[in-house]
Amino acid sequence: MFFATLKTVAGQVLMLYLISLIGFVTDKLGVFRQADAKRVIDLLFNIVLPIAIIYTFMTMAYTPDHVRGILLAFVCAFATHLVGGVLGQLCFRHRSPMERGVYRYGMLFSNASFLALPLALAVIGSEGVFYCSVYVAVFNVVAFTYGIYEISGHTAKIDLRRLVLNPGSMAVLIGLPLFFLQPRLPQVILRPMEMVGNCNSPLAMMIFGTFLANADWKRMFAKKELYFCSLMRLAVIPLCMVGLFYLCGVRGDLLIAMVISASAPTATNTAMYAAKYDNDAALGSELAAQSSLFSICLLYTSPSPRDRQKSRMPSSA
Repeated sequence: MFFATLKTVAGQVLMLYLISLIGFVTDKLGVFRQADAKRVIDLLFNIVLPIAIIYTFMTMAYTPDHVRGILLAFVCAFATHLVGGVLGQLCFRHRSPMERGVYRYGMLFSNASFLALPLALAVIGSEGVFYCSVYVAVFNVVAFTYGIYEISGHTAKIDLRRLVLNPGSMAVLIGLPLFFLQPRLPQVILRPMEMVGNCNSPLAMMIFGTFLANADWKRMFAKKELYFCSLMRLAVIPLCMVGLFYLCGVRGDLLIAMVISASAPTATNTAMYAAKYDNDAALGSELAAQSSLFSICLLYTSPSPRDRQKSRMPSSA
């Protein structure tokens, strides 16, 4: 059963959220506050995450299955954003352009790099990072075009340079040639990269904990629209994509990585972009906080290792 809750998977997810609890408690104690976490975010997204992605591509074995998997990962990631975007266009039509822009952005864009990568690493190992990295690259392309267009109330100009000149996309662009070329680098280079990359999951989860510690719990549960967005982000869109992927013959680690990426909670940059384009940043924060809280329960039903062993082929049947 695809969504069987196995002890091994639940244990991995539990460990990640215990790390987030450290961030929650240290924020409340004043040891590591959200203001400190914001500075660490720059380190995480600009240095640690790109190194983790590049290291994974460098050390991943070059096989026909992995090559097909990369191509299918791009297709699956674009399909997920396309389906989510279409569903978003059917919702919140009677809201103002600014308000519905925040809701549609929060409904469409998952916290792929912040939560999906650590979860995929915990559940399926380095191949989870391998395929989720592709999802992150597609996320950046769609977020910097359609996403910004929506959250700005259809007023923002698209900066095409940001489609490529961002840490996530650059890491994939650097990692892809290294994957195909398979260079043999000395351990004096590989080992430090591995050590830095290993910081990604604990740093991301502790920052996530400070984010929950500063959530406005009263407002977060006061609006019915927030519940609707969380339902779409955490259940409807992922279930639609599971069915579509399965019908198309996607299996194994690729399927698990794409489902984890598609079912992650609302992207934390929803509030950041809302503030940047003079929209409702508080609403963006509430969307991300509520879906993140609900995801703690829903992500326990992660795909199991037994399911991925049924078919190691990431390609279409």
